[in-house]
Amino acid sequence: MKKIFLHLLLIFACSAATAEIKCMNKSGFINEKFKYLKKNYKIDDPSNTLIFLFNHGGKGDRAAKKGDCPFWKQYIKNVVELSNEDFGAKKNLVYLVNTKPLWGDAYKDKKSKTKWLPFPGGKYPGKTKTEKKIDLTNEIIDKFLALGIKPYNIIISGHSCGGWLTLLYTARHPEKVRGGIAYHPACYGELSAYKIWTEEGMDDYLWDYNDHEESSNTSKTCDTKDRYKWEYACSRNYLKKRDIEISEIQGTKNLRIVVIHNDEDPYGGKTSGWLKNIKSINFIETPTSKENWKINGKSCKAKTSKQWYGYGYGHHVMKAKCMPEYFPQIVKYFQN
Repeated sequence: MKKIFLHLLLIFACSAATAEIKCMNKSGFINEKFKYLKKNYKIDDPSNTLIFLFNHGGKGDRAAKKGDCPFWKQYIKNVVELSNEDFGAKKNLVYLVNTKPLWGDAYKDKKSKTKWLPFPGGKYPGKTKTEKKIDLTNEIIDKFLALGIKPYNIIISGHSCGGWLTLLYTARHPEKVRGGIAYHPACYGELSAYKIWTEEGMDDYLWDYNDHEESSNTSKTCDTKDRYKWEYACSRNYLKKRDIEISEIQGTKNLRIVVIHNDEDPYGGKTSGWLKNIKSINFIETPTSKENWKINGKSCKAKTSKQWYGYGYGHHVMKAKCMPEYFPQIVKYFQN
């Protein structure tokens, strides 16, 4: 009897764990129980409905692996909870945008994921994944506007690459949204962890095959054996795009963005000082290991990949227990 009880207890525990990490892999509206609403969900009172558009993090310029989950409950829990706050509309809805399948055009062969096309003249060959994500997001927002949703009632948000997209979209289309929430915005790899980029600029750490003195033949593919362990072959020319995008964001008047940042974020921790200098941005600095990752007794640690062994908490505060501590500040910013 005892064995049966333990077996049932194990089944219950596994079922609870599965429910907690349930993967949501489509674009669409969700409810507070983390279930998708009907595909053709009708918004009854569009002029009094506020939409939180959320973009997940990603793989920079390439598509995610087949088994990667764009949204799971713990990842979007705080996004859903924030949507329950009073932003001045009668009804708030959360819309998830899945861009996992998209590829940047720099990949010569999707089966060989590290072989990039050359960058003739230093220019990216086609559209980046970020640009394609912005196009898709814009199509979705245009549909909302056509339904009668007011631009004032659309808040775009996103984590990591989704946070970077939030910065760029709000800079390009300020007339279509009230503003954005960028959680740990970064989409060019672990620039901070590897000291590839500092506040003074890009470190001379990477080299581009097309620029190498031993080869002037730009028809060749880029070297994939540089010391930067992630995906960025043709690194130097690809990372130049970051400077261009930063200039575009900085040049926007009255950029209405809340930025959630952490100094120990391995992606953008030490490389985001330029955002602090934009006066219209509400820059929220979250606790680091110096503060024991806590604010008001609430932990800012969140479960993360085993590869970090504790390093990398700073990139995941948006899903930590402490995140609701910042909700009043976020709400107040968007009410002004």
